[in-house]
Amino acid sequence: MRKKQLYGVFASFICATSFVLGLCLIFIIAPDFNNGPDQRLRTLTNFSGLMQVWYFLVYVVFGISVLVLSVSLLENQTREHSVLQQITMLMSYLWSCYIFASGFIAILSIEFLFNENFTLATAVVDLWRDIYAIQMGLGEGFEWVGAIWVLMINTCLLKEKRLSKKLVMFGYFISFFGFLTLIPSLQEMGAVFGLLQIFWFLFVGFMLQHERRHSCRHHATYSNE
Repeated sequence: MRKKQLYGVFASFICATSFVLGLCLIFIIAPDFNNGPDQRLRTLTNFSGLMQVWYFLVYVVFGISVLVLSVSLLENQTREHSVLQQITMLMSYLWSCYIFASGFIAILSIEFLFNENFTLATAVVDLWRDIYAIQMGLGEGFEWVGAIWVLMINTCLLKEKRLSKKLVMFGYFISFFGFLTLIPSLQEMGAVFGLLQIFWFLFVGFMLQHERRHSCRHHATYSNE
């Protein structure tokens, strides 16, 4: 169990870091990144290599970390999992699948669109609009799946009495902003969702670290006896 807690600590901090990297690009390097397909294509044209690395870190690495964190939070109990825990784990896989699909489509499409042999500008624009539609359809820019995960994982932790009620309420508050992204005019709330998630992941990481230290001390005391 201590190993799972350690993996969860690393995963939680990696998730927080991924959100930091994502927000840095949106706010500093490409503030118009989410302003439609044409603006995004312009960003990909100017920073194609950087964007591939960014998508890998913010989507692929984050997707793996979410799964590891979910396992650490939900599968470190010796008793049978509750229905809520099972559904929450399912949501973890679902959210990761959304992230993986969007991330890999973006990475591979950048590799294809900006290949030196692909020179027809009009064809690139038309093809990019189709790819962009697929990405949006998969949920990129919409945080409702993540909001459901945050809502459910906080409820599980509350039932297990592993988080304070204030921190759980903070998690519910975060999920509210995720659901707001379903409204087209409020997609900017995704940045608020990501910003608040950074703090939540850090809090959970420190919680797991505290649990791990307590478990190690308890194991050492038991061994000495």
